[in-house]
Amino acid sequence: MKISLNWLTDYVDVSMPVAELAELFVRIGFPVESVEQTDTDIVIDLEITSNRPDMLGHIGVARELAAATGAKFTGPKFALPAPRGKAADMTSVTVEAPDLCPRYTARVIKGVKVGPSPRWMVERLEALGLRSINNVVDVTNYVLMEYSQPLHSFDFDKLAGRKIVVRRAKGGEMMVSIDQTRCRLDEQMLVIADEAKAVAIAGIMGGLDTEVSEGTVNVLIEAAQFDPLATRRTSRRLGIMSDSNYRFERGIDPVAIDEASGRACAMIIELAGGELAEGMVDVWAKPFEPVRVSMRNERLKAVLGIDIPESRSMQILEGLGLQPQSAGGVVSCTIPPYRADLYREIDLVEEVARLEGYDKIPTANRVSHAVQPPIAVQQLRRRAAAVMSAAGFDEALTIGFVDVSEAALFGVSEPVCVDPLVRRTNNALRPNLLINLLEVCKTNQNAGNGPVGLYELASAFPPVQGRQLPAEHTQLAVVRAGGELRDIRGVIESLACELAPKSRLEVVPASAKGFDESSSAQVLLDGKAIGFIGAASGDVLAHYGLEHAVMMGALNFDALSAGGLVTRRFSPVPRFPAVRRDISVIVDEAVTWKQLAAAIESVAQPMRVGLDYVTTYRGKPIAAGKKSVTAAITYRSSEGTLRGEQVDAEMSNIVSALKASLGAELRA
Repeated sequence: MKISLNWLTDYVDVSMPVAELAELFVRIGFPVESVEQTDTDIVIDLEITSNRPDMLGHIGVARELAAATGAKFTGPKFALPAPRGKAADMTSVTVEAPDLCPRYTARVIKGVKVGPSPRWMVERLEALGLRSINNVVDVTNYVLMEYSQPLHSFDFDKLAGRKIVVRRAKGGEMMVSIDQTRCRLDEQMLVIADEAKAVAIAGIMGGLDTEVSEGTVNVLIEAAQFDPLATRRTSRRLGIMSDSNYRFERGIDPVAIDEASGRACAMIIELAGGELAEGMVDVWAKPFEPVRVSMRNERLKAVLGIDIPESRSMQILEGLGLQPQSAGGVVSCTIPPYRADLYREIDLVEEVARLEGYDKIPTANRVSHAVQPPIAVQQLRRRAAAVMSAAGFDEALTIGFVDVSEAALFGVSEPVCVDPLVRRTNNALRPNLLINLLEVCKTNQNAGNGPVGLYELASAFPPVQGRQLPAEHTQLAVVRAGGELRDIRGVIESLACELAPKSRLEVVPASAKGFDESSSAQVLLDGKAIGFIGAASGDVLAHYGLEHAVMMGALNFDALSAGGLVTRRFSPVPRFPAVRRDISVIVDEAVTWKQLAAAIESVAQPMRVGLDYVTTYRGKPIAAGKKSVTAAITYRSSEGTLRGEQVDAEMSNIVSALKASLGAELRA
């Protein structure tokens, strides 16, 4: 926000050097971007945060300076001339969308003479980067930079029916703005219309048909309040930016509308002549009700760490126009309409600290920081990360948005999307993490990196039919480019052993969108589905342009880790060695490893401490329709070293059980 020093001195005494003034602005929270000197003025460019729209006008800046320096603030002085005729008899205002236009006012001036503005006004506007147009339009811009209240002047005689209708635009309605942009409007946009058509885009820019020109005689002055979000959406959709929408998007003072409108009318009559109609047509959906916010003196001291006397904090708050009142160690303030950013106790604490000076808050020689142990969720995530790293997978960090077409690859046709005006592409919340990891695989492939193993532990947002909000949960996704499915299954089993040691993990054949039907499975934990693993489908590989097969899996980490904090029991390190025996049996092709393992485990063998899958063989001399499956069985005794005949007896029992239950044949 550029501030003219000449202009600023109209409202507050600025007798300090410019360098000192710039330093003061920085101290009270408004960094100075630059200081430029023109032939007749000094212009200070301030960085204004979005929560301080009152500082987008010279009056707001003057108030801050007065509060910071103790100088007297003097607002603009003006008097409206004797009216002629009544504004309500000349025009009418109808607000059909009060949710988007809480207040709209109109004043009428008849008999103006449009011409050039006086030199002093031109210099002030040009110092701020505004081009002089004519005396009527320049006044509205002048008041904009004075009050931070956008105004608009219509050629009153060009308004059909000489009335104002504030409404939503009609779909496909067209309007040409003052900057000659052809605007196609839609039902979400708010327009100012006359009896026949739209004549302005509310809060953004007026229309070319009703702009004030040299032939204008009668003008209607608009001063209004428009919804910030609706104004922003419309501005972005049409690609039109202006000083007006910049302020409406941040909020304006709804009460000062009346004063700003009166100030503009007084200046127009002074510079362009004319007669002001009596009164103002004012449509106000809900008049402003001031908010009261309280601050405890003890809380002020606790937050800042210094003891500021109540008299001093009262002085600061009074200087800010907050009308403080003290009772029982509590200061209660009435928040003025131009400070909507103040609504909590901590906001008042910040105001006192800001104007008292942050440099007065002492700094200690030491900074104490209480060290807290990691919470349960952090412990679980660290343990999961350790397992993944040990298995050879690297962690990836990706953004939470994907493209709608990518979500469709995994069967999600309607993901949760943000407003397309905010994000035109990649505007869908990811239903799973695999989408992002596959993109990372493609990036590595393009960079010439070899097959990669990646995982990510983050939030996923699958939509739920009939619900507005998604079923957000923490998901662990893993991909291995150029690997085997056993890589994915192995690391998931390791995770289950680490995070859910007392739970039963199962992997059963199942199909899922995005996975190859011939090699995909559902992961069950104690009988409940928690995710899928499998090979990426051909459609997925083609979409991402991946040249190698990709194995992948996605698990609900919240469900997997639910039992991760159980109390574990540890046994002493075994004193005696274990004995491992491999057994190869020939079974029917339809027999699964799950069935084979269940048959082995059905044999009660207290000394059996391990059962692992080794390999599967098909081919000669195995008959067609058969396969050879090799398993590794480990035995150990706590009483002594096992003898060969003891293990042979145990293995014989297993062979008998497999033959009886599955018709298995021991392979020689």
